[in-house]
Amino acid sequence: MAFWLAFTYMLRTPARWLGCSAIAVGAVGLLLVGSAPVAQAQDVRVRIFDRLSPRQVELVSSRRIPVHTSPERAPLFHIEPGSIAQLSLYRGDVRIEHGSHRIAASTLYLNAPSRAATTMRTAGAQRSYTGAFEVRPDGETLEVVNAVPLEQYVASVVASEYGLDDVEGAKAMAVVARTYAVRGSDKFDGAYTHVDHTISQVYRGLSAITDASRAAAQATEGEVLTYNSHLIEAVYFSSSGGHTANNENVWDASEELPYLRGRQDPYDSVAPHHTWQTSVSRAAVLRGLERQFGGSVRGFYLGDASPSGRLLTLELLRPSGDRESVEAGAFRRAVNRAAGREVLRSTWFEARRQGSRYVFDGRGYGHGVGMSQWGAHGMAQAGRSYRDILAFYYQGATLTQLDNAEQPPAQLALDETDPEEPPPASSASTRSRSGRIGW
Repeated sequence: MAFWLAFTYMLRTPARWLGCSAIAVGAVGLLLVGSAPVAQAQDVRVRIFDRLSPRQVELVSSRRIPVHTSPERAPLFHIEPGSIAQLSLYRGDVRIEHGSHRIAASTLYLNAPSRAATTMRTAGAQRSYTGAFEVRPDGETLEVVNAVPLEQYVASVVASEYGLDDVEGAKAMAVVARTYAVRGSDKFDGAYTHVDHTISQVYRGLSAITDASRAAAQATEGEVLTYNSHLIEAVYFSSSGGHTANNENVWDASEELPYLRGRQDPYDSVAPHHTWQTSVSRAAVLRGLERQFGGSVRGFYLGDASPSGRLLTLELLRPSGDRESVEAGAFRRAVNRAAGREVLRSTWFEARRQGSRYVFDGRGYGHGVGMSQWGAHGMAQAGRSYRDILAFYYQGATLTQLDNAEQPPAQLALDETDPEEPPPASSASTRSRSGRIGW
């Protein structure tokens, strides 16, 4: 490293060459402006390896990849097929090393051809992707954004989110994943519209795609769900436990969305978590509640519940005898963290003390709004089509082609947050359950 740093030549801005060939390549770059391809409108911008917080990424591609420091500039060099390039942090920039080329820049653009398969390795993970990439520093980690063609993204999401062996459920999942992807999100300040895990949708790239998921994407190509011509909030979850939920009873919603109404769901009975029971050490639960909410906790009471049966609140019992109301999702998180695993699969549960442990009897898995994936599977097994499945879980929504859909006005947006970090739920239309659970 010391050798080539001695020959640093500054091209600033936006890049600095850190190798001997900097002057010649830099001059070419200044002459050819505007040759960098731009991602297509139907690409989905996904931050990949988000939860791995990579500091270094190694990549190799099946095709020649041009490397740019700006979409408007000519490529400074190309990553040759089958050769390795290394991305890392360098003095507040992102650095790429490939052969004799070493560049540091505020952002690097790797405009891989659409059919190229690019394999990336970081933090023990290895995945292959199609599409272009943008890489920039984000504090002490690298922000790697994949601009992936929409239908490739859909096929990958279906494979990762819906691993069940039916055709119609997979097709329904493809429409939902596509709608969710295209509607996008304003959570991420515009640099990208999605991340690669459950805050958005699980996306593991090209290597995750199966024949079944590709067929589901192809069979529904371009199809999305709308309400009054606007793309819907196509949220989904694992298992309803027999009843889906209203959006306003789970998230802090500005309005009740007519296509996200809770309803009885007989098809979910095939789910392995349709009903469940778990027990957790009382001491661990109370410690977890104290870490989450502060102070000393002696026990808890079940609070208000929504019409679907899911708890909205619980009450912590303090040593003084006072009760403190907390949001059910926050209670669920605290218990799961204390247990080191997801023992509370939803906020639909009863609880009791049994000796030194708390026993929870619950229903369903996930937030309960929109489509139950296991319910979709049950409908498919019952001979229902993907159109039937979508009509059941998104009441009043219209299946249409993407070209006919519009982005919704701001007032229709659902304030959907990380399922691990839900905001306080609405207290409207509730019923109370008050039984002391621990002391």
